[in-house]
This record gives sequence, structure tokens and C-alpha cells, in this order.
Amino acid sequence: MHSDKQTLFDEKERTLSGPSDYSADSYTYYNESTRADINNVRKQLELWFGIYPESEKEELKQKFKVAFYPTFYELYIYALFTKLGYSLEIHPDIPGTTKHPDYLARKDEELFYIEVKHMTMLTRNELSLENRKNVLLDAINKVDASNFVLKLEEITFKDSSQPSGKVIAKFFNDEISSHNPDLYTELLITSGFEAMPEVQYEDEKVRIKVILIPKSPMYRGTNSGSIGIHPLVTQIGNDSENIVGSLETKATRYGNLNAPYIICLNKQSVALDIMEVQQALYGSLQNSWSENPNNRNEKLKFTGNGFFGSKQNPKFTRVSGVYVTNANTANLATTANHVFRHNPQAQYPINFHINKPIKDILDVHENFPYN
Repeated sequence: MHSDKQTLFDEKERTLSGPSDYSADSYTYYNESTRADINNVRKQLELWFGIYPESEKEELKQKFKVAFYPTFYELYIYALFTKLGYSLEIHPDIPGTTKHPDYLARKDEELFYIEVKHMTMLTRNELSLENRKNVLLDAINKVDASNFVLKLEEITFKDSSQPSGKVIAKFFNDEISSHNPDLYTELLITSGFEAMPEVQYEDEKVRIKVILIPKSPMYRGTNSGSIGIHPLVTQIGNDSENIVGSLETKATRYGNLNAPYIICLNKQSVALDIMEVQQALYGSLQNSWSENPNNRNEKLKFTGNGFFGSKQNPKFTRVSGVYVTNANTANLATTANHVFRHNPQAQYPINFHINKPIKDILDVHENFPYN
């Protein structure tokens, strides 16, 4: 029996077990998966979706299907500010423009506009490359992994076209079948991972290098994804410039508003670096000291070359404050963090503060999304 009430996900029997394909559509995977943690995420999102205005639900659901994670952040902001006691109007009208910010928040005499921005760290070309890589990873992950796990060492694309996953999978299947896992198990014990064989595929479009790691006898013949280890990804430097760039795209979008205006920015990262946010908003840090030889009074201060500018050179004064998060469907109870910072030179200052942890505001249990 199905309810007539609009839901974000379908009410049905689900049959998809295991992890998502690399190139899978996120909404479809969340809608089809039988995993317990995914089921808990669905329940949480349905709770938030349930408080969203009925007249806006269909549009939001369609947006989830097109862009899952940016739309997740829109719903997250709606749920969070609702929990903070605000009443949110969706896409309010602004005098003098046909553009609409995401929300207008009200509580007692307090009123301010909210714009939501999900920050992607990839350019259009990088997104295209990521998509091509994911399609290729799906093909490699279906290689017969009965006796070996693949340690992925390198994928280098030589042009902008999509390599043939079918051809590449056949190459690796043929190549791997010629290797004896017992021999490599002995070699692994005596000589370590460095002695494991490297298999390389190369054509005019791509070069792929993998290391074969033998499975222990008790796990051979199991049907699982073949890729066991990915290359280590590191990041050098910080994302202050990217934060500023993302904020600038929203700062003057709605002209001269007659009320405070805040931008909510979701930065996808393992942890939220508060100092990185500070530098993006207030400028880089530098040493300063007094010329008084008896009291140098050395201290660190922000230079004022950030998004908000300085008292002498104010910037984006239409923006009253910025709320930065690193929230996603898996980290709300663990590593999700947030920070709100005021613009000291704002045209319309805002008396808004947020101090409680995300999980406490949203009533998310400590082990979410696990039981």
C-alpha cells in the first residue's frame, strides 16, 4: 500500500546490494540500494523532505535526480535553519530583479536572505576527465578478480576521448589468467609488495598500470570488484582562492537588497580548515610589530586582502556574512563542521551566531549513517 504523500525516494522493494559503480547516478543508487547505511540516509533525507513545502517538493525531487549533492545541500540548509527556529520562504521575490535567492529566513523581527552554493573543486575539463575515469574504472572493476586484487597505479589519458572499456577489460582478463596466484603468494611472503608483477595496458588513448596482489586461498573465487587499492591522492596548499571565487559568483547576484544577505557554502573536503576559511574571508596572515624598541608587540594579523576586504578597502558589503560547511550524507555525526563569519563592513549587519555542532542541531545520532 502506497501513501499519496510526496516522498523523495520511491516506496518499493529494493534489490541493489554492494557498493555503487564509479559512474553511477547518485540518486538512482540511493533509491535502489539495500545497504543499511544508505537506508539510514534515505530515512534522514525523507525527514527533511517531509518538512519542505508541499508545493515545492516535486521540483526539489527532480533537482535531486539531476544534481544530487548540490540539492542535498539545499535541503540540508532548509532543515538546519528550520531547526534553528527560522521560517524559510523558498525563492522569494526581490524588487527590481527577476532573480530569486534560495531562501528568505524569518524569526520574530529578524529577517535575512540566504543563498546556497555547493562548491566543486573541479573545472569543467576536470569534471569531464573525472567522468571518463569513472567509466573506465567501472570496466576495470568488472575484470575477473577470482585470484587477484588489482592495485591501481596509473591511469593517464592521452586525449579527450573515451577509451574502450570492453577492449581494456578483455586485455586484463587475458593477461591476469596467465598468472599463478600461488607463485605470487610465495613471492609476496619472501619479497614483499615490491616484487608483485605490474601489468600495463596502453593504446593511443590511455595508459593503465596495475599491480597484481594475490588473494589468499580462502578468498579465491569470490565474486567482488577487482580494484582493491587506488593511488594515494594528496592536496598541496589550501583552497582559499577557490572559496573566494565561489563566493564572488553569488555576492552581487541580486543587486542591492534591503535586508541582510548571507551565503552558505559547502566545501567538499575531509575536514573543514577554519584557518583556511579565515584567510579566504579576511586575508592572509602576516607578522606585525611596533616600532617601539621597548615594546615590539609582535602579533599575527589578517592583511585584509580576502573576500571581505578591509576597513580601508571594503569588499562585497552586500554580503552580511558567510556560513561555510563540509557536510555530506556520510559525515553529519562525525567530521561535519561549520563556521559562520560576519562581514565587518556589511551594509546590513546581521546578529546571527551558530555555535552548536551540526549533529546536535539536526538531531543526528552519533553513529549515523550506521546503526
